[in-house]
Amino acid sequence: MNNSEEIYIEKLEKIQRKITPEHRASTLKRMGLAARIYEGMQAKGLTNQEFAFLMGKKPAEISRWLSGTHNFTTETLWEIERVLGIQLVVGATSSTPDVLQTFIVEEIRKAFERFQLQMAVNQ
Repeated sequence: MNNSEEIYIEKLEKIQRKITPEHRASTLKRMGLAARIYEGMQAKGLTNQEFAFLMGKKPAEISRWLSGTHNFTTETLWEIERVLGIQLVVGATSSTPDVLQTFIVEEIRKAFERFQLQMAVNQ
């Protein structure tokens, strides 16, 4: 190994030591999501250009999605699910209507209580 290779390896190891376990886990999840989208495209026989057309996006955006670094909105993930016929967001549709209604009512109640508390503090 020559001197420049040793310097490169040393710098790479220094960078790797700075990566937190949380960041590493987040990166792995993003890469897994990108891989799942790519698998869905492959299963449908879609190129980046074809998928971009179906999504109403530019091919460059699809490339960013597949890089594993994109931060998706839930709406985009749901649209990808619809276009590819796959599930990416686990649990988002698994609730029964009764469970979902109870959750929504409880969240509204909590928000109203916070609002009332804030109004009392401001008086």
